[in-house]
Amino acid sequence: MRSRIFSSKYLKTISKGQLWMPAFIALGFLLAFPVTGMVKLSSWSDLQYSALQNQILYNNLWKDGFVLSGMIISSIAAFINSVNGFIYLYSGKKTDYYHGLPMKRTEMFLERVFSGLVYYLMPYIVAEFLMICIGAARGFFSLSIMGMAVKMFFLHIIIYLVIYFSIVLVISVTGNMLMGILCLGGMYLYGIVLNLILVAYGQSFWQTFFSAEYQYGRFNALLHMASPGTLILNMVSDYAEGKTGKLLAAVIILGVIFGVLAWTAYKKRPSESAGKSMVYSWISIVVRFMVVVPGGLAVGWIFYSLTTGKVRILWWIFGMILGTVIIHGLSETIYQMSFQGFFTKKLQLVIAGALVAVCALIFQKDLLHFDSYIPKQEDIASMNLNMMSFDQDYYENVQKTKDGEYEITDANNWAEPAMAFVGKNGIGDQTYKALQDIVSSNPKGEVIDGDYTYYSIIKYTLKSGKEIYRKYWIGTENLSALVKGLYEEENLKEQKFGFLNLDQKYLKNIGLNDASGNGYSIFQNDSDKMKQLLEAMKKDVDAATAEDFMQAPEVKMDFAYQFPGKQDVNNMIPGNTNANVQYANWIVGIYPSFKNTLAILKETGYPLTVEDLDIEKIMLNYFNDEDGQQEDVTYEMPEEIKALKEALTVRYNGYVDKDSEIYQNIYVSVYTDKGEAVNAYGLKTEKLPDFVKEKITEMGIIQSSMQMDAPVTKEETVYTDDSEDMVSQEIIGGADEPTSIYLESSGDSGSSETE
Repeated sequence: MRSRIFSSKYLKTISKGQLWMPAFIALGFLLAFPVTGMVKLSSWSDLQYSALQNQILYNNLWKDGFVLSGMIISSIAAFINSVNGFIYLYSGKKTDYYHGLPMKRTEMFLERVFSGLVYYLMPYIVAEFLMICIGAARGFFSLSIMGMAVKMFFLHIIIYLVIYFSIVLVISVTGNMLMGILCLGGMYLYGIVLNLILVAYGQSFWQTFFSAEYQYGRFNALLHMASPGTLILNMVSDYAEGKTGKLLAAVIILGVIFGVLAWTAYKKRPSESAGKSMVYSWISIVVRFMVVVPGGLAVGWIFYSLTTGKVRILWWIFGMILGTVIIHGLSETIYQMSFQGFFTKKLQLVIAGALVAVCALIFQKDLLHFDSYIPKQEDIASMNLNMMSFDQDYYENVQKTKDGEYEITDANNWAEPAMAFVGKNGIGDQTYKALQDIVSSNPKGEVIDGDYTYYSIIKYTLKSGKEIYRKYWIGTENLSALVKGLYEEENLKEQKFGFLNLDQKYLKNIGLNDASGNGYSIFQNDSDKMKQLLEAMKKDVDAATAEDFMQAPEVKMDFAYQFPGKQDVNNMIPGNTNANVQYANWIVGIYPSFKNTLAILKETGYPLTVEDLDIEKIMLNYFNDEDGQQEDVTYEMPEEIKALKEALTVRYNGYVDKDSEIYQNIYVSVYTDKGEAVNAYGLKTEKLPDFVKEKITEMGIIQSSMQMDAPVTKEETVYTDDSEDMVSQEIIGGADEPTSIYLESSGDSGSSETE
């Protein structure tokens, strides 16, 4: 027998005086779908997008734009319907009236859920159908559009029910409006706030903690999944990218849990609970500790961050005590609706204080061994390393998909799976030993020691799928061992020189940076010469050992590729009917062992080594770290230049600086007949001329240690053609036509100190 609460007659009866709700919701969905759609279609027409572009944009609207706008209106509808249906629980008189009706609690619950769902679905279906008709009238109709409309319909229903039941749950466990608002805000913001507190403590007390860009593990769960709101937002974002699966299942499960809890709390709620702060006393205790403990830690961290020196620990402790007492007192005041409750529940205050102390010690004493942790070698599937802090090579990863398109991952996205380093079975012994040495030698405090220290970030991907990030200060010796291991045991060589396996037809330009750093485009119109160069380099790379890559490169080369792409809504140009393209670049060093490559490059006539440079003068900047004294000395005599030239070397990659034993307290500027050289140079300590040693002694310089967070470079080289009004020179060697060079100064980045 059908229940009367689902009959149309009953629905009409209870809807008297409630028609403003479906009317308001209908207005919202009209704005979200038909109005938004017509505005978009009109703007695309004005911008003169092509028919194909319009189709792509319209399809994307059903996957992204309508999903987002519909989510907003669905959330508002869930709030209106849930509050309208259950707000009576905060009134004693209304509660007595409704609960006195000859109707079971379960029926009353289902009646309100059902009527709210009807108020939501009717305007939704009408508005969505109207948008489909508008699109069809403009020529946008297909089974795929209908499929996306149906998927979006069910997606929004799920979102509506999750938010609806979450609000009903909060109303059912609280007794007044103030507590309901606070608990609802806590439900949707707690995970985000707790994440901020934990991240703040991690950055303050753990030297290897890193979460500026990448949230992972429990931190990621708190930020993205501990709140119904953030979980829904992430699901919608994944839906737009076509990968909803896991998050959609999580949202459905959450909706079921909220529904069951809301029904249970409503069914068991005593009628006399109206006006109380919390209906169930055990929930009030749980909420109290969930608020007081993080609150005490947060106030303590504020005092810690505002102070410096040894006293900051005392201020930190004072802040935690103050925060715990005040937040506990305020929570009791709200619970009891009286300031007399501020100092009650002293035992719970002591327990909360003890929990705050334990949490603080976990961070301050690193009881979890966060800084010293490194996954077991057999558990590591791969690792990613941000090499941009010490390596001037730049490389990208190009993969051809099943549908024949190209996916490009650049070095800036170093943490992506495509950029991972992996050996035959995870990570090799030499690489893992280097990682262990890096972890064990990482500074335990804010003072960084070591010869030539670089800051970098490592991502471990375990075979279980778990991802772990750490930041480290890495000494040159450990850095060299790590990079050597990546060349020898992992796929660093394949990653850097992957362009050698690409079809040459996509190669558009080859650039050469000579020994002075000047940039030239070579073999522009000679595809045969390009092919010879690529074949020679491939032969050299295949034959090169890990030790070869640890030497200082002779010169740099830039390989620019252009691949076919597809129309993308994020970079679509109105009216463009040409095939889209995407670009990939590699900048790699040419090492002394690359004999075949160097032989072809010599045909260009450009200087490939320091010995080939025609140096007119060298300026040395001596600086003393002890007293801040510095002095510039210019050497122009032929015998001085000859002596300095023997010690001169290009500073290229950080991990080879120690092998070259570069003297750190001298900056070198080299001037040729073309002006100041672009490259950054150093002087080998073992070959310092006597007159340089005398100057060092005169100034009382003691060689310092350096801390680096960026590769050593002086200026950016830009390759240009003759059509621009820039410096040009005669044809030399392999250049097919007069070659222009344009040097755009970006200032001396040199070395920088960071925390």
